[in-house]
Amino acid sequence: MDLRVRKAAYILAMAVLLALAASKSRGQTTDAQPEHFQRTFTVTPGATLAVENYKGTIHVSGSDGNQVVIDVRKRFEGSDSDRKWWMENVKVDFHNDPNRVAVKVEYPTQSCTFCLQFHDYSAGVELEIRVPRQTNVNLDGYKPDIRVSATQGNISIKSYKAPMLIEATTGAIQIDTYKDTVRLHDVTIKGTLEVKSYKADAEISAKHLGESADLETSKGSIIVRVPAGAGLDVDFEGGRRSSFATDFALSSSTGYSSREVRGTINQGGTRLHLRTDKGSVQLRKISGEL
Repeated sequence: MDLRVRKAAYILAMAVLLALAASKSRGQTTDAQPEHFQRTFTVTPGATLAVENYKGTIHVSGSDGNQVVIDVRKRFEGSDSDRKWWMENVKVDFHNDPNRVAVKVEYPTQSCTFCLQFHDYSAGVELEIRVPRQTNVNLDGYKPDIRVSATQGNISIKSYKAPMLIEATTGAIQIDTYKDTVRLHDVTIKGTLEVKSYKADAEISAKHLGESADLETSKGSIIVRVPAGAGLDVDFEGGRRSSFATDFALSSSTGYSSREVRGTINQGGTRLHLRTDKGSVQLRKISGEL
């Protein structure tokens, strides 16, 4: 037999064996979790909730009591065979003690290099979590839908393409994200506020901005709304394609330009640092109550 023919036959045989092995491994599972289930943990005041979820949703809301209640729902759209394999292999891990509850979603991956079958599906894990109001929240995900409401602890979020809404919270907030939208509504900052993004649009409505607020974007927009009587020390710096606008009377110490503004509002107060390369920044008054 010609060497090239034998080589081709060998490669084909190996591909078939690998495909069969992958198909077998897809059917091997242990301790499969149901599609919808709930876990409850008792914690002390000031505990921390830490969540890692690549996609799907992470929704956290504060409530009375001393328990963290986690409602887990696995969502899948695709073929029946892929559904069975995915549902059996996606895992939600929990670790807890009185001061901390950690939730981590482990998604299955296709490990077969020479698989001949094409798999087309959409899937994710939805997490609806109730926590005691005085809980610190740390969230990490690539593109989940993120919402946090009615908590009275510090919030830290890292994401890539996650749309997020933080509403009616009290405490420090730290956000590091890349795209999509960041909305903070009816928040009261205690300590510091930090939002860093590349192409995300941020809209912030705050009763108080805390000790300092550091807001930075490259190509997105930033809109900050605060009460008319808010005291601010403003430090804005932008690139050639940036813009700055404000409703407030600003006592400027540098003069006013579209690229650099430093001055005070209402005799000063919160240190407000605003940075953008090619984006727009607006500082607006809240009319009436939030």
